[in-house]
Amino acid sequence: DGSAYVIDRHSQTPICTGKEGWIFVLRDHVFYGSQKVIAPNKVEASTNNADEKNNNATTKSRQRFHHSSFFGGKAVASAGIFLTDEQGRLTHLYPHSGHYRPGEAHVQRVLFFMQQLGVELSTFVVDMQQLFKVSRKFAPKGGNGNDAVDNKENAGAVKQPAPQMKKAKKTDCLHLMCGLEIACFLAHKALMIERGVFHQIHKIRRIPPDGRSVRNILNHVN
Repeated sequence: DGSAYVIDRHSQTPICTGKEGWIFVLRDHVFYGSQKVIAPNKVEASTNNADEKNNNATTKSRQRFHHSSFFGGKAVASAGIFLTDEQGRLTHLYPHSGHYRPGEAHVQRVLFFMQQLGVELSTFVVDMQQLFKVSRKFAPKGGNGNDAVDNKENAGAVKQPAPQMKKAKKTDCLHLMCGLEIACFLAHKALMIERGVFHQIHKIRRIPPDGRSVRNILNHVN
């Protein structure tokens, strides 16, 4: 069906990332992936109940491993997180990386890389919250983040400041779209930039509202 399947290069077995996903970087036309390790020397406990007593013998510790760990923080073509199912089939792609801060160019490169391999881009979804500027802020419990809260203990005369807005996790604010749609959107946007369409739009916005007739706009653009 044109899906991408992620295979371990050593064991040649499908990789199932689980819900948390694996981190990846794309460099020199090679896709590198690994589990993210947050805490150093953190022991990964066995999921088999029968082996709980032998955890010390069956588990191993690992050092911290982030996106910058692949190449010592050097530049990469793309970076993010990918999710696969039990068969190793790519299902989700998140351009999330605190170190590389992926933007439109990073997403374009990884989608182009997939397409060059013959992957059907409609078989997985991409998170677009950063590119579409989706807000991650929300009000804490007990307030809406806008209105001040009355202090009833002081007879309503004093008002407490509005509660500070908190920021949700990226994975709690996903804005998922089909990979093919994203590729088409970014390609058309790049074409409009190349042809100067956005530059013309910015010039039109500088015209005073009362002077935005069709004739004035065409004269201003040309």
